[in-house]
Amino acid sequence: MTGWYRPLAIAASVQVATTAADVAVPVLGPLITAEAGVPASHVGYYSSAVATGAVVFYLLGAGLAHRVGPVRCLQLGAALCAGALFIVLSGYWWLILAAGLLLGLGFGTNAPASAALLHASVPARRSTLAFSIKQAGMPLGAILAGLLLPALAALWGWQAAILGLAGLCLLCLTAIQFFSRDRVPQVPREAAQANRPLLDLRGLLSLANRRDIRRLMLFGALLAVVQGSANAFLVTYLVTGLGHSLVIAGTLYALFQALGIPGRIASGWLADSAVSRSGMLAITAVGSAAAISLLSLLGPTSPLMLVGLCVAALGLVIGNWNGILIAEVTSLAPKGQVPEANNVLSLGIFAGFILGPLLFSLVASSGGGFEAALYLLAISALLSLLPLVWRRR
Repeated sequence: MTGWYRPLAIAASVQVATTAADVAVPVLGPLITAEAGVPASHVGYYSSAVATGAVVFYLLGAGLAHRVGPVRCLQLGAALCAGALFIVLSGYWWLILAAGLLLGLGFGTNAPASAALLHASVPARRSTLAFSIKQAGMPLGAILAGLLLPALAALWGWQAAILGLAGLCLLCLTAIQFFSRDRVPQVPREAAQANRPLLDLRGLLSLANRRDIRRLMLFGALLAVVQGSANAFLVTYLVTGLGHSLVIAGTLYALFQALGIPGRIASGWLADSAVSRSGMLAITAVGSAAAISLLSLLGPTSPLMLVGLCVAALGLVIGNWNGILIAEVTSLAPKGQVPEANNVLSLGIFAGFILGPLLFSLVASSGGGFEAALYLLAISALLSLLPLVWRRR
């Protein structure tokens, strides 16, 4: 298979745009929640709404990916994210939560559609690297959000920042159109044209009952608790917990996401060449627990350099599991069921993305504070080692 850089570019560009849309409200959380008249900690409920919308797509999206094809499915996701951001502009909290559900539907297209597209295009010996490069679009999108959105909000208000990001999603949708069908490898004909039902619970349950896939789901869910909470609350923690300005917090958030790019690519390369996939997953789990623990020891008097080092360490390891896990479940998927297998995995992962911010909000607002909530994340990261041990046995 040749020319796999084209489908990888499509998948990665959509990942960048939709991830920037996904983290926009958390990055601008202090401004948006103040405008809506709700506590800053409520941003966790928005993140959980996004994850819930993604779960709905994972239940329905495999059939859609087969019917319209992965490229059109990715375009639909970008359009839904743009529409959700337009709703956020209302400033009403209940509408913002509804927009989170819609944005989750758009963000959910990435996993099944990209998996089908890359599985049909990328040589097996480069699969983990390709999926890790695609997943590197997540921190890249978050970098754009962390660097640009606070600056735009400071100049013209948070509404202008959200509007510009909606335009980016629409630009991505339009740019993909230039990648014509004859220049992008297609999924197998029988899978692309199958008249699959949108909701195939029997097929999803059949895959979820496989022991190897269940273990991957559990591992992903536990680390998604950590990553989802960090994405949702890092800016809020730096501003309200440590007393930094929104611009400084946004810059540190961008650093956090930037180091995820080399971290993910390097881990994917190592998993394809020098270290097993299970070994890299274990390294990610232990490293995430250690970095979260260091972050919990900081206080308002901690030097900015020390804060930056702790944030950088967390960014270097926290998301490295994504591409490896997707490559692994794609390799385990039965023929013609790559979208379904990735949806099953994503259901487990997004269960963690839903639960994580909710638990973090609950612990942080019930008297435990940010320190206790961060300890909870470190424990979740360490517990993710258990599925790897069971799998080896």
